[in-house]
Amino acid sequence: MKQTLKELKYDLDRDLDLGLALSKAEGNLNFLAGESQQENWQSSITQGMAILDALEAVQVARKNWQEIIREKRAER
Repeated sequence: MKQTLKELKYDLDRDLDLGLALSKAEGNLNFLAGESQQENWQSSITQGMAILDALEAVQVARKNWQEIIREKRAER
């Protein structure tokens, strides 16, 4: 099935938006993970663990997204 130019642009924009959102979330979670490892961390261990769990989930999502993008490129 051939995509119209409008459909292709929509797919590319959506893919870019998702990639940027994942990168931003990963960067923020990396920052928070680093902060939670500091001696003067003011929150609980549970909160630090939640940050690390969220970071791992975002990293897995980003890797899966990259695989999807590679597969899409291979199809074109």
